[in-house]
Amino acid sequence: MTHLEMKYFMEWLKTENALRLSKGETIIEPFYPCDFLKEAEGSVSHDFAHMVFLKTTEAEIRNLVNNQSQLAYRLRLRHYLDTNGVKAIVPDKTMQEFLHACIKHRGCFEIIPPISSIEVTDKVRINSGPFAGHEALVERVRLTRGTIQLDLAVDLLTGVMNIRMCDVDKDKVTILNRDSADVIRTDFIEYTQNHLLNILKHRIDREQDANINRNDADMLTRLYRYRNHEVKNEAARNHFVALMLICAHLCRYKDDERQLRETILKNLAEINQRSESKAATDTRTYLWIALYISTHDPVYRDAAKKYVRDYQPKSVKLRSFVSLIRTGRKI
Repeated sequence: MTHLEMKYFMEWLKTENALRLSKGETIIEPFYPCDFLKEAEGSVSHDFAHMVFLKTTEAEIRNLVNNQSQLAYRLRLRHYLDTNGVKAIVPDKTMQEFLHACIKHRGCFEIIPPISSIEVTDKVRINSGPFAGHEALVERVRLTRGTIQLDLAVDLLTGVMNIRMCDVDKDKVTILNRDSADVIRTDFIEYTQNHLLNILKHRIDREQDANINRNDADMLTRLYRYRNHEVKNEAARNHFVALMLICAHLCRYKDDERQLRETILKNLAEINQRSESKAATDTRTYLWIALYISTHDPVYRDAAKKYVRDYQPKSVKLRSFVSLIRTGRKI
């Protein structure tokens, strides 16, 4: 696809996924290698510049390719053919390895400069130019053709000044609210919790606004992209898996949901074998919440409610999750 067609396709896909979610259908998970891969000299790899991988069934892919009228725009959407002239369908296991390689700097690829993961509301320190040394709040991010443009609100003694920085790289600004931007966000769990709480609330309230549903669908695919990251801290890892199970359930990825559920049940069994003082933690409750959302088994909901009632955890987000599932409405 051309650059313009890619833009149209991404917009169409957001609308399509919002519609699928409203019907309780599996959404199409996109992966755009151009977001991650660069050639050594700094330009986006030509082989991947206009390529998108879609996680869905072969029938759905055939439907997209053959029935162009489905798209809001006339796109030259074609299968990539291998050397034998056969349509290239990448096995899920192989795709997971490819995703992992992209995210973890493996093979001959490297991530577009770490600063590319910068997002609105991030706090940064400017390292070059007339505002060097000043801190700023990111108000807008534009990624175009491998370059990054930021609109910043600079903190000055006399007040706040809005400036624009073009061709931003990791040497020009430092992200202050994360330890490292080229690996999993240090605030990723909190970041995901915030968005999932909003999405779940919309789902429970049966939100009908088309823009909200499109944004929710887009955010879910963005959050679920993090599933290949490695989290070393055990408690954080359990929280991370619980959040990914909720994402997989909301996206209707049945196979992924089943695998994540098995992982959580195994982790929960290990936690339950320990002393009660270690087992009675917020971590176990997050696992119960995820299992309830995935299975609708009231045992998990009641266990989470009991924990909050008995232990009064300090975590506001944990209490918010429990409040959302308290009614027992199917999500």
